[in-house]
Amino acid sequence: MRIKIDGNEVEIEKGLKLGDIIRSNEFISVVKRKIDFENIITNLYEIITNKGKMIIIWENNKTLDKWREVYKNFENCNIRWVSNDAIAFGPTYTNFKPVIKEVELKKYDVTISLSGMSNEQTHLIFSKRDHSGLYFPPNEGDVMGRVVYGRHLLDVLKIGDKIEKISPVIEKKIKSGYLVKADSNYELNEDDEILTKIEILLDNNSPISSEHIYNSLTNGFIVTRKTSKFIAYDKKLFDLKKEKIGIRERGTVSVRNVGDNTGAIYIYTQKAPISNEHNIVGRVLRGLEIAEVASEGDRIKISLKPERLDLLGKTQKEASMLLEKLNIKHIREGNKDDDSIIVECNPSTTIEIYQKGEVICKGLEKEKILKIRLYRDKAPNSIKYFEKITGIELKKIGILKLFFKTKDVILFKGVEELGRSLLPENTPKDIVNPGTIGVTNSVKRFAGMIGIRLTKSDRFGPTAEDFNGTNIIGELIEGLDVISELEDKVYIMEEK
Repeated sequence: MRIKIDGNEVEIEKGLKLGDIIRSNEFISVVKRKIDFENIITNLYEIITNKGKMIIIWENNKTLDKWREVYKNFENCNIRWVSNDAIAFGPTYTNFKPVIKEVELKKYDVTISLSGMSNEQTHLIFSKRDHSGLYFPPNEGDVMGRVVYGRHLLDVLKIGDKIEKISPVIEKKIKSGYLVKADSNYELNEDDEILTKIEILLDNNSPISSEHIYNSLTNGFIVTRKTSKFIAYDKKLFDLKKEKIGIRERGTVSVRNVGDNTGAIYIYTQKAPISNEHNIVGRVLRGLEIAEVASEGDRIKISLKPERLDLLGKTQKEASMLLEKLNIKHIREGNKDDDSIIVECNPSTTIEIYQKGEVICKGLEKEKILKIRLYRDKAPNSIKYFEKITGIELKKIGILKLFFKTKDVILFKGVEELGRSLLPENTPKDIVNPGTIGVTNSVKRFAGMIGIRLTKSDRFGPTAEDFNGTNIIGELIEGLDVISELEDKVYIMEEK
């Protein structure tokens, strides 16, 4: 039995279940069944005359069933009369019941007229301009519908012209069950296509947003919101530079660049207009159907193109081996030894490195990099600020720039303007131990200052502020001895 898995054809034994093919339940899978259509009769009708084609929409639901029974009777009917107000085709027999009534018609309206109160004298009336007339309409209503295509024919049809054919417009509709969010017990059928991931091609014009995508979707896209137009993953950033702006077509991937949801990632299942609040970061190449059937809380596997160049934290030798395969020039700087750790890259983003075709990698001895642990559950807002200042919101290795140091604390530069939004959270209660990392909150004047405690204290935090003005965000695991020799900046890496 032949099926497809993410576009690749494979032969399998009949009777196998999805769980026999896809072993992991961490991400959702969608089965795209063989397309099966059904024909749906619409309330649109195509009228072929000897002068051309018109399409009318039948909007009077009370008479629609009767119209469907008799519309063929109007085939081969000639124009009975033409005036400045209307055109009448007929007569023919119908099962409508007439009433004596003057009918108000707008230009392009369509009605039924039973002349002389006889259903054997039924005419199909097309209004050429706004007017009223004694047309003896059906008792269910006055106006039946309107012309939506071929309106120009009302100005050229004359006595002697006729209706050659009338037929309903048929709409093909995919039968329900075409897409299935399948579990491991789903029994596979011939021609099923299994979709296990969404493949995304990133946009060269949004390199910073793309780096956010690389960071955020390593472990999949978690659907935190879903609407009729998109699914969203609320992976927030402190702020984000505005990059490419454009129409969000079906399949577009965007990142919000402003507001409370800055950093939120969107995949569009329907078209949305241009928004200055969204950076266009890529488009879906395959697997958009997964977004269509996903529910809030689902985790979707993501494949990103081009492949991420995750050089920070690698050795110079590891980087050389990777870049050589990609035909990208590797320029070593700082410590150039094979076993030195890369702490900075220029360009700094994957997209820009691919575009330039070369990258400068600064190396540093492994023991000179601080290893830290962040208390993400205890101080989420302060940690977002710390990630922004150090750069670890987008990179594996961040930088802290020295501001001031004493025998008790070492202070690093922050951004006071951003720090003013830091309300107290996870403030110390008793003792602050050496290696504790903290941020000054908005209670104090120098909000946003970052510090590491070098000595134990029962009065002051890592930024030399009292406990009320200090938010504790983490601790130093390795590298306390490096700080004592610090003169300019230090590199940090989060232990995960």
